[in-house]
Amino acid sequence: MHRVNSLITKSFAAILMIVFPVVIYAQPLFQITKVKSWDTLNLRSSPGVKSSVVVKIPANGHSISLVGNQVTVDKTVWVEINWQGKRGWVSQYFIQPMLLKSQRASAPEQEPKQQSAPKKPVSMVVDKGVGRNQWILRCGNKSPFWRVDVYPKALKLFTGRYKSLVPINYKKQDKNKWNVAKKTHLKGATSKDRIDLTIRYSYARCYDTVAKKKVPYAAVVKHNGSEMKGCCMAMKIN
Repeated sequence: MHRVNSLITKSFAAILMIVFPVVIYAQPLFQITKVKSWDTLNLRSSPGVKSSVVVKIPANGHSISLVGNQVTVDKTVWVEINWQGKRGWVSQYFIQPMLLKSQRASAPEQEPKQQSAPKKPVSMVVDKGVGRNQWILRCGNKSPFWRVDVYPKALKLFTGRYKSLVPINYKKQDKNKWNVAKKTHLKGATSKDRIDLTIRYSYARCYDTVAKKKVPYAAVVKHNGSEMKGCCMAMKIN
């Protein structure tokens, strides 16, 4: 019984980290600055301009977190950062704390950007938070096949051969007097897809037909009005 309770507690912890990450990741985030709109910033494997490039960060790159390490090379201060799951070093000169909405409204206008392809409507843009080496909540069923992967800011849907990635625009979680999540309600939408996902803790345990075992959570998803039922379990993707 103690082992079962321990597993349930860990599952609850994983759910809370996935659905309400703000509580845990309360550290300040940074964005790229002083880089031309058409240019990129090199994320390097180690401090110094001679180090290999891990990835090129676009001029509008944001949601950058500091790892905490700092080194000075030839009078340039290099800081270790994490951006979209990629870890490396950049010059401190090219990053600044992310501006609040009120600050962005009063910020001076920047130089005009070069003409480019039309941007997607805001409703279609997903702040993914979708990558490897992280915990997600995977809900679904084998017959009929459907799956929804719950990321910090997005829902990734698979139904048959159809798939869609939508931003989460609604979150609500009901807890009992021991502060344990009993019901989680998530909604996400784009111009083509509307997803309504309800997850409940099941005392009887839900038999996951994909994982072929009993798991703590049962789920009901509505996709564009069509309702499907299944189970959920926390898992780490590599």
